[in-house]
Amino acid sequence: MTKKLLFILFAFVALSVSAQNQTVNIDWSFGSNSNATGPNNNADRTIEVGDTVIWDWYSTGTHNVERTGGTSSDNFVSGFMTTGATFSHTFTSVGTNTYQCNPHPTSMFGVITVVPEGTLSVPDFATRLSAINLYPNPASSTLNVEIPSQFKEDLTIEVYNVLGKKVLSKTISQLKTSLSISNWNDGVYLIKITSVSSGTTITKRFVKI
Repeated sequence: MTKKLLFILFAFVALSVSAQNQTVNIDWSFGSNSNATGPNNNADRTIEVGDTVIWDWYSTGTHNVERTGGTSSDNFVSGFMTTGATFSHTFTSVGTNTYQCNPHPTSMFGVITVVPEGTLSVPDFATRLSAINLYPNPASSTLNVEIPSQFKEDLTIEVYNVLGKKVLSKTISQLKTSLSISNWNDGVYLIKITSVSSGTTITKRFVKI
């Protein structure tokens, strides 16, 4: 009986260690918001219960972070800080959290969506990544990358030719992105798609004709 209890205890400890919580960083500056494009498009994040978000002040001016609403029971507010400061919050409740910088509410705002622990596990996340559609395939001038509407994470795309040379690297957040490939050599290419927040990666293949 004692050996059985010890085995259960060790198994529980092993599971607890393996289920490590994640940390997500948000660059907090003028233009960091839900509608932004490019490097400022990092204000909306999807995380699991127990994960931590860190806002990094990286521009001039005085800013804060304050939760303004949503469906979760989390609540957070920072003081007013300047370049180089950070503020973090560990989320404990499933739901949404809208937030903003009070001095600049029309320029700095976003949404943190918190899902149950394990929802973004690697197998499930890889399945969601696999639903990304590349078309037409084969393609001659334009390759479209279509992301399912429920997918909220930023993604990086890296394209490699058959010799392993990287021919393209970019971050995307739109539901549909078109890649111009008319100047590429004909042949088979591998496209590696990676979630910025989790690091999970899948690889797809397409043909340039």
